[in-house]
Parts: sequence; structure tokens; C-alpha cells
Amino acid sequence: MKIGIIDDDLVFSNILKKQIENSNYFCENDIDIYNDDFQTIDIENYDFLFIDIILAQDDGISLAKKVNNKTTKIIFISNNEALVYDCFDIHLYFFIRKAFYEDDFKRLLTKIEKDEAESNKQYLVDEKNNQYIRYVDICYIQSHRNMCTFFTIDHEYQQYITLKRCAETLCKNIAFYKINSYTIINFKYVTKINSQSVTLSNKQTFNVSRQSKDIVEKYHAYRRYLQ
Repeated sequence: MKIGIIDDDLVFSNILKKQIENSNYFCENDIDIYNDDFQTIDIENYDFLFIDIILAQDDGISLAKKVNNKTTKIIFISNNEALVYDCFDIHLYFFIRKAFYEDDFKRLLTKIEKDEAESNKQYLVDEKNNQYIRYVDICYIQSHRNMCTFFTIDHEYQQYITLKRCAETLCKNIAFYKINSYTIINFKYVTKINSQSVTLSNKQTFNVSRQSKDIVEKYHAYRRYLQ
């Protein structure tokens, strides 16, 4: 596992490095620290990136947007916790407040444990061919008549099933929500949300039906669950 810390605060960078090294999950891993020359960093091959949002003569959010590796987990760190609201258009994994870094780091480890347990859950798409999709990989599902198409980042899978029956299985999971009569989304991939529409990380926007007016509340419940 490869971990990167991008922060112009040298003291905090080393404190965070020790915190990472002393944890059971991250121990015995490569940890790189970058305190300057941020635009020259090759940030494509990291499993976890801890990025300070406000950098001297730079912007952590802009750096994070350059990460094309979709498996990289981006963790923002900042003295200003209100900046978390500026991060919704990033595929943000977690937010650590510097003033409470020890407590937040423990919550990060708890989230990782939850996610790894969740990643083992699978949905049976094709019983005949014994084909499964991991719940965490499903971005959204759309139905047409009695066919549902499951969209992941890289693939599409089809199953002869109604959306209602599909929802009975998937929507028991807090990450999934039926936003209209033909679409179920995974909150994990949401970048923008309000009571009328939802935008996912693939830039696709969906309308929200009136019957799904509690979507924002459900989304915040999902976010609280993660932390």
C-alpha cells in the first residue's frame, strides 16, 4: 500500500505520518511526504492521499482534481472544517480536522473497516452464469419495462427484473435510494444533490420525483453513517 501526505506544514505532516505508522491498518506501508513543489508531484499511484486543502501558493482541491486513478482514496485535512462543503465535486473519501486529528483518524479507520465489510456484499445479476456485482461498484440502476441495467464505472450489466423488486433488495442498504420510477442511485457516487435533482461523479444528472422528497435527508444520513 502506498500513502502520500501533501501539506506545507512540516510539523503536522510528521505527526500524521507517525499516526499512520502506529495504526494497525496502515503499518508497514510506504509513506511519502510532500511539503512543497506540489505541482511536480506524481499523484497517480497512491492508495491513500492525505491532502491539506489550503497550501502555500497552491490549492489542495485543485491538486485532488488531477488524480485520475479512481481507486485512490482522497482524504482532505484542514484547520477549517467548513471547507468540507467545498469538496463535494471531488470523490472525497474522508475529511480530517487538524484540531481533532486523533479522533478523526480513529473515525477514518472505522470507516475503512465498514467499507471493507461492505465491499464483500454482492448482488446476483445472472443466476445461470453465477455472475455477481459488488454493491460498492454499482453507480446507478435504470429500468425499462422488465429489464434493469446496472451501471458501474466501467461496465453495464442487464437483468430481467422490475425496478420494484430490485429496490426491495438494494434499498435495504443505506447507500441506495430510488429517486424516481425508473432509477436507483448509489449515494457513494453523488457529487451534487438537492430535492429536485442529483448529479453523479460521471457528470450525469437525474431528476428526483416528488415522492422522493426526503432524498437530501437520506443522503445526509448516509454521510453520517460513513463517519
